[in-house]
Amino acid sequence: MNLGQIQSLSEEVINKIAAGEVVERPSSVVKELLENALDADATWIEIQIEEGGKKRIRITDNGNGMREEDLHLCYLRHTTSKLRSAEDLFHLKTNGFRGEAIASIAAISQMTITSRTENDTEAKWIRLSGGNLQETGTNNSRKGTAFLVEDLFFNTPVRRNFLGSDALEGSRVLDTVTRIAIANPQVRIDYKVNGREVFTGVEGSDLRSRIAEAIGAGVARKMVPVDHTEAGIHVTGFVAPADETRGKRNHMFFYLQQRPIWNPVAGKAVVRAYEPYGKQGYPVTVLFLDMPDMDFDVNVHPTKKEVRFVNENGVFLAIHHAVRNALQNEGEYGAPVIHLSDAVPNFAPVGTSNSDSPATTYAATGSSFSNDSVQEPRRRFEAPPEPIAQDLFSLPEFGKVIPLTAKTFQTPTKVDSFASPQFFHLAKTYLVCEDAEGLLLIDQGAAHQRILYERALKIIEDGSGIETQELLFPELIELSKVEASLLQSVLENMDQLGFHLEPFGGGSFQLRGIPRELPLSRAIDAVHALVESLLEEGFDANPAHDIIAKAWAKGNAYQAGDSLSSEEMAQLMAQLIATQDPMTSPYGRPTLMRMPIEDINKRFKR
Repeated sequence: MNLGQIQSLSEEVINKIAAGEVVERPSSVVKELLENALDADATWIEIQIEEGGKKRIRITDNGNGMREEDLHLCYLRHTTSKLRSAEDLFHLKTNGFRGEAIASIAAISQMTITSRTENDTEAKWIRLSGGNLQETGTNNSRKGTAFLVEDLFFNTPVRRNFLGSDALEGSRVLDTVTRIAIANPQVRIDYKVNGREVFTGVEGSDLRSRIAEAIGAGVARKMVPVDHTEAGIHVTGFVAPADETRGKRNHMFFYLQQRPIWNPVAGKAVVRAYEPYGKQGYPVTVLFLDMPDMDFDVNVHPTKKEVRFVNENGVFLAIHHAVRNALQNEGEYGAPVIHLSDAVPNFAPVGTSNSDSPATTYAATGSSFSNDSVQEPRRRFEAPPEPIAQDLFSLPEFGKVIPLTAKTFQTPTKVDSFASPQFFHLAKTYLVCEDAEGLLLIDQGAAHQRILYERALKIIEDGSGIETQELLFPELIELSKVEASLLQSVLENMDQLGFHLEPFGGGSFQLRGIPRELPLSRAIDAVHALVESLLEEGFDANPAHDIIAKAWAKGNAYQAGDSLSSEEMAQLMAQLIATQDPMTSPYGRPTLMRMPIEDINKRFKR
């Protein structure tokens, strides 16, 4: 008799699969349990972790607590106090609702839950291992609930192997804590790492004060208030003034019905609002969206990190207009804007562009326009025709520009040909020179990154250091709590690379020394760039040196627009050729390209 191939999974396997969907890393545990504490009306929550949360996570609150019968149900799958019918999924007022979080965490850890309600004479506790009940008991714990999660992924070691270093996982936990803390300034939230206090959110703060606690007082003080309603979407919060864009995606905070979310449409809408001011990057943003329940769905991902909007174009416009109006109303920064869609009936309206963005705003700026023209256009004018662009070198018969390859440097004679070329500086970005085979174009930023990366890697690995110039007057660098935590973990490496930094309280550091070759005007930006790179890439124990070296190179390298002397251009080229991999930057971008003389001849039909 042939048995079928389809079999029912055991409860243990089902629970581990569910855990894998909900619990990706320690920060996932903290997020779910923090949200449960808020749903329990807690006004004080303490988070403690050890070894990045891999060894121990303890979250204690003063919320409503659970009765004994609820305590024995809360760790079972699909048990929840927040839903009664399927219809409730579309009218959610709580953070958690699926009844998967506690069961998923319990399935891959050793968990102890202690809880006490207002009417209980003593607290009840249960101890679980891999989701199975082991012990129960009572103690004198105060009102509220405490979750102790130990030895995360003890029974799924492969998952544990994919976790980052303690510092990286701790920074991810801190990012989760600060994002939730910003949305709940009325709640006191304390975060400790290995017994050391890292973040404190004072109970009863207003939003601006909580932003100061999480991101920095200097940033919070300058932020512009936002309050705008459009098409049933209410947008409130704060954004950076138009002259301050820090260029860091992690400084954009978006919330929907008080829940932290990330949505590319929201981010693009904010960035687009700053374009008339000539600013690039990601401005510091804290925005809250409020809209009817039926206009969005958070029930599309187990961790609730994805949100689906019924009308994404409407969300884009509401956020874009909210930020644009806030910047215009801030008299010091506001610039009058004419929207061609308002002025020209036949002009393509907002949102109907063929670009890949969800909406496009066409605007002109200039001091000759009054703000009245935004509402009442004075005259009709036609949109300018599309410029006709033609790539003169795109046809096959004219050859093509080819990237440099390793074959270029097969013989010493070809390396020697770079000894003393004459350079032309194109757009203050590219070095142009002739070699034995044609025309070379060198990206000064990518080339300098390669040079600095290999230099930094050698310094870190052999324990040497870069010569430092001490500053007569130390510079103060203000970072968010998450950034400060990461920078603290690499201070020794920073010192090797010529940056002498000392903690100065909160998220601030004093910059007391910088690499001798680096101008002071770029030193602070270099530190910010390094921290940003660490946040984007993360780092573990083994590749930490590589990540730090790449980040340091990125922050200290020449940028597009930097002027270089003839001597500097010649030195850059000579140093590039001496590197182990001169053809690419540490981030994989090409450093050089050659236009062979044969192709140039073809293009001129010679």
